[in-house]
Amino acid sequence: MAHERERWIDAQQLAGLRLGRHIFVAFSVLALAIFVYTNSLVQRQKTQTVALSRSIAGLCASATYAAKENEQLRAVFGEFIEAITFPIIITDVRGVPITWKGLPFDADPNEVTHETYMNADPQDPPETPFGDVIRFRRELDKQHAPIPMTQIGDDTVQGYIHYGDPSMTREMRFVPVLELIVFATLITLGYVGFRNAKIAELRSIWAGLAKETAHQLGTPISSLLGWVELTRECARDQCEPDEVVRMADEMQRDLERLEKISLRFSHIGSAPKTERQDIVVVLREAVDYLERRVPALRSGVAIEERYSDVPLVDINRELMEWVVENLVKNSIEAVPSKGGRIEIRTEHSPRDGHVRILFTDNGRGLSASERRRIFMPGYSTKRKGWGLGLALARRIVEEYHKGKLSIASSEVGVGTTFVVSLPAT
Repeated sequence: MAHERERWIDAQQLAGLRLGRHIFVAFSVLALAIFVYTNSLVQRQKTQTVALSRSIAGLCASATYAAKENEQLRAVFGEFIEAITFPIIITDVRGVPITWKGLPFDADPNEVTHETYMNADPQDPPETPFGDVIRFRRELDKQHAPIPMTQIGDDTVQGYIHYGDPSMTREMRFVPVLELIVFATLITLGYVGFRNAKIAELRSIWAGLAKETAHQLGTPISSLLGWVELTRECARDQCEPDEVVRMADEMQRDLERLEKISLRFSHIGSAPKTERQDIVVVLREAVDYLERRVPALRSGVAIEERYSDVPLVDINRELMEWVVENLVKNSIEAVPSKGGRIEIRTEHSPRDGHVRILFTDNGRGLSASERRRIFMPGYSTKRKGWGLGLALARRIVEEYHKGKLSIASSEVGVGTTFVVSLPAT
């Protein structure tokens, strides 16, 4: 039995790890897609910058000016590149700047005199703003090779276009890296959080299984201990044979109960065998066992059975009885000690081919938040509950019987209706 519980926990852990891997893969694909898209935007902007610079080079080279040192030429070039948003320097064939735009420092080309321009040595720039422009031209050439300005049909170089990346391109260059860092952080935090949540859930399941095992075994074991004591007294008092037979029958029932509990736990974590059976018979036997225990659980609680003819269903008898017991015990603990009422009824829906079992009580009801969490392992609305009964019931119905366990309705102070839906055969 402990081995079967361990297999179930391992299955739960494996499912959690698979889900975690799926989430990790999904986030990784998303991060990669965004990285590729952002990087493509950067490359497209770089391509557009190069194309625009080449166009400017061609236009500048086609300008009909007799002398490149003409001050009027520099003024026209200045107006021409005014709308450009990336660093650009237009130089003559010597490499001396004629005009520029978008530099990261203040340097007005209109303040450079014709004499300064003519006497400038690009190999030994002066310690002036104009010299800073010459030095910055070298930095631009490290980013992109300068584009020679030539006219159509004439290979004579009239000057050069030196340009850099737009500020947005430079800033976006780091965006993919930042995106990867952010996504990696989110994935790591999400994985750690998910893993911790699964560990907490598994611990809760372990504790719940241990308590559920003790709870399931406690009643028949206590009963057997009582019958053993009565048997000893009967032996001393030389009871009638009929009394001995009665006690033996009762002990036999308790032993059968222990065997049934053992079968239940052996099915958890493995694929149980199912057979076509009459669900009404299973319900009656489970309720009959519970009715003998109701006075001990809650006095003044009435269980009403309203069964209709329904088709056979493919079920595992021991596990389905466990579901019924968990749902009925849940209702017994929810209804008032006096006047408590639990109704169990069946119905068949030919439209969808399902048999439904409805458990209705007049208990405390569930709030909206409780309804969302009621089937979570470890969650309980009772102070002494361990929150495993309904989680186990849903697992048995949905994973082992391909059915559905849900709350049909619930209202605080009025009651709750659980519905088990099973496919008819």
